[in-house]
Amino acid sequence: GVTWGRRGRRERRSAAAMKHYEVEILDARSREKLCFLDKVEPQATVADIKNLFSKSHPQWYPARQSLRLDPKGRSLKDEDVLQSLPVGTTATLYFRDLGAQISWVTVFLTEYAGPLLIYLLFYFRVPFLYGARYDFTASRHRVVQ
Repeated sequence: GVTWGRRGRRERRSAAAMKHYEVEILDARSREKLCFLDKVEPQATVADIKNLFSKSHPQWYPARQSLRLDPKGRSLKDEDVLQSLPVGTTATLYFRDLGAQISWVTVFLTEYAGPLLIYLLFYFRVPFLYGARYDFTASRHRVVQ
């Protein structure tokens, strides 16, 4: 195709710049076709493909997806660009579900607040841990000034 450049000059685009990719996503275990993405930009990253895939399958959000070139191969990085992958104009990617993912905030709170809460249970001598006989009570002795 011919286009007009910035300064009004006619420029010829290369065929590689105009082509779009077709991406077929198969289940890594069963080889069942899960999704077919038509007209994917050559500069699209694996993260972009994951976002497009999650639009047709909302139960698999991008953090839960692993896309591979080979069913038993390594996962592709989110930064990998489609045109730099060793695929033709029709790319076949294999999907594997990574399971539910939890955020780092949840991990942080569980890791640091959890032990503190457990310590407080023992400090206040909760009756269901020690029985009513050892329930937390104030001291009978007054503080000397």
